This record gives sequence, C-alpha cells and structure tokens, in this order.
Amino acid sequence: MFQQLEPAMSKPVSHPPTVPVSAWSCTRRGAFRLLAAAAALLAFPGAPALAEKPLRIVVPFSAGSTIDSLARLVAATLPEVSDYKAVFVENRSGAAGIIGTNTVVRAQPDGYTLLLQANGLTTTPAVRDDLPFDTLKDLAPVILVGTTPYAFIAPASLPATSLTELFDQARKSGQKISFGTSGLGSQSQFVLVQLAKQAKVEFLEVPFRGQAEIMLGVMGDQVQLGMMNLPSALQQMQDKRIKLLATITKARTPMTPAVPTLAESGLGDLEESAWYGFLAPANTPPAVIAALNKGIAATLRRPEAQAKLAEMGLDVAASSPEAFAAKLRQETARYRAIADEQNLRARQQ
Repeated sequence: MFQQLEPAMSKPVSHPPTVPVSAWSCTRRGAFRLLAAAAALLAFPGAPALAEKPLRIVVPFSAGSTIDSLARLVAATLPEVSDYKAVFVENRSGAAGIIGTNTVVRAQPDGYTLLLQANGLTTTPAVRDDLPFDTLKDLAPVILVGTTPYAFIAPASLPATSLTELFDQARKSGQKISFGTSGLGSQSQFVLVQLAKQAKVEFLEVPFRGQAEIMLGVMGDQVQLGMMNLPSALQQMQDKRIKLLATITKARTPMTPAVPTLAESGLGDLEESAWYGFLAPANTPPAVIAALNKGIAATLRRPEAQAKLAEMGLDVAASSPEAFAAKLRQETARYRAIADEQNLRARQQ
C-alpha cells in the first residue's frame, strides 16, 4: 500500500488534435503527409542520399540533461558516417515531454526529423487518455540506443544499511516509508506501486519535479528512499552524501559490485531500467528508417562514442527498428495493466 501526497496541479497544456493519416484521408494535412511520404520513397529507393536538408533531432527535455547530451553526441558524429551533411538538436521541453513529442508526430515523414525519447513514452500513455497522439501509431521506431540501470538511494544519515533492514524496521514500527517520485505516470511511481505490493510495506509517496529534485530531497533528508539512474547516483555516493541500498538489476553491476541487487533483498521479479531511443514520424518510408538505423548504429560503434557512453553508464543496444517497436508495445501494455490495477489516472480538467 502507498499513500500519495498531492502535488501542485498545473493547468493542462492545450494541443491541437492530431489528424490520423491514411490513404483514404481527404484532409489537407493527410494529403500533405502522404505526398511527403511518396516523395521520400522516390528520393530514397535504396540507400538514401540525404544531402538536401539538415536532420533535426528533437529532444523533448531541456538542454544539459542526459538525453540532451546523448542527442548531441549522435548529432556530432552522424554526418561522418551517413549521407546527412548536417545534424542539429532542437530542445522542445514542456509538459513532461509531450510538447516535443507532438512536434515530431506532426512533422513531415521525409527523413529530416527525429525524436529522441525515453521511458515516459510508455509510462505516460498508461495514465493519460488526453494525449494529442498515439505513441504506438503516430511514431515509427528507428533504434533503441541503450539502457541505464536504476538504484534505490537513501540519505547518508539513514540508520538502515539495506532495503531488507529498512523494510523490517518499518513493519515493526508501523510507520510508512517516504518515497520520492517524479509524480503521476513516472517510472519511479510505477516502481513504487510494484515495490509496495511485493514488499508488503506501506509507503508515503512524495512527488518531485524530476530526478534532480529527488536527489536533493534524499540528500536533505526530506524522504527516506528514492530511485535514481545509477550513474547519476555514483558521485553522490562516493562523496558519502547518500547511500545506495540496492540496484534494480538481475546481477550486481561493475560500477557498484558491493551493492546488492533487488533480488538479493527478496524482490527478484522487479526489474526496471532507463532507456533512450530514436523515433521518426509515422509513415516515414522503411528505406529511410533503415538508413537512419544504420547511421546511428555506426555512430554508437565509434571508439570516442563508446568511451562517452561508458562514462554515461549506458549499456548500448543499437537495436533493429523491429526490436525497438516490440519493446515499446510490451512496455506500454505492462504499464497500462499496472495503472489499471492501481487506479493510476490523471484527473481530467
């Protein structure tokens, strides 16, 4: 069981409705999109020559974030290994990534616009019915770049030294464990409700604006527990400002060989990781998707990129479009099932 504190509610962002594209659509926008797709097919019959315009990578979060750094790493190298002569990053942050994602959904499917997204693409639709797009229909998966493990973090002053000890103390005292999340529909909230069910302890959910604020909340003893991607937590752990109680991984990681896994704490079937992947507008021709996949995969294999990705703690996947699409379908279905079971839904205003 868990209790949720009410965050301050902001006014919902108003978006124009998304018009579905089909061969039978007579709308002006539908006609334009079909013409753009047809033109792209003619331009890219095999290995596309993409010299006409620069490639735009839309990042739906602010500059300086991990996902932004990843986009800029790919943008700097992609012209050297593909037919794109120029690549630039455009930050379109706001509404938990919805604004930037909708920008790409509404873009022409001509091979010159890409979206770099993360887990929110599968968690947000599970709790919101008012999105201006369908993530599984309005976007074409290009490549899963890679994943980063998560860890449970606690204040350095916390008496408990493991999750097992913390949970035992909570059961004996009857007190709830305060847990910082990024709010409704965040991956941390989905982990919390699963953890509460499996551990049979009670939690008090404390919503923050994001991972940076959760880290500050843990370091400042505002909450007893939080979930953080492992690379972000390492420096604070080394400075002894927080504790790492467990990693949400199948096996102990090379970065933290002394930190036990969740399975070692008796919670073996809970596994979550942060992921990052590129997507294009729906109806982007398969030949263009294949060329983008090949080019981005080549950037990820370069030695300088490998070194930087290792610093970021990213386990490179460089998947096929089909494998990435399957992951999105599976995760979306799983989070929707959890949201239905736990009655996690955004209020309609």
